[in-house]
Amino acid sequence: MIDIEKRLRRTFSSMAANESLADGLTEEAAANMLSWAEAIAEQFVLKTSMLEDDVAEEFLAPYASALRKMMRAIGHWAIETDAEARFEWWNRIEQNGKTLYTDTFVLPRMEIVLAQLPSDAAMQAVIVFIQKLIEQQKSKG
Repeated sequence: MIDIEKRLRRTFSSMAANESLADGLTEEAAANMLSWAEAIAEQFVLKTSMLEDDVAEEFLAPYASALRKMMRAIGHWAIETDAEARFEWWNRIEQNGKTLYTDTFVLPRMEIVLAQLPSDAAMQAVIVFIQKLIEQQKSKG
């Protein structure tokens, strides 16, 4: 019998243990981001409910990698102050979003997003804003 919970723990545990995902984020922002990542991981794991473990692991590997990289990029983007470096992180978010949600996933230009964020937005608010933006963009694809 296939244990979906065990598969999810296996898929998500390395991400949750990766401290570099939350470097520089407040505890609340990091917890929110990890909770969101777990929900995304669960969506992919549920797609494997009819697959044997080895096949499921092979299927999940690129998605788990892209999810980990996207979350890391979001965390770095949220705390980055250098415009050029921030732009690179933004591109990485989009690239990994394409792996997760198909090539039709496109983020708005970073300048447009920054204009919508208050300059004094708390870290938690920035993460929630990006989460909502990504959820909207993936539903368009």
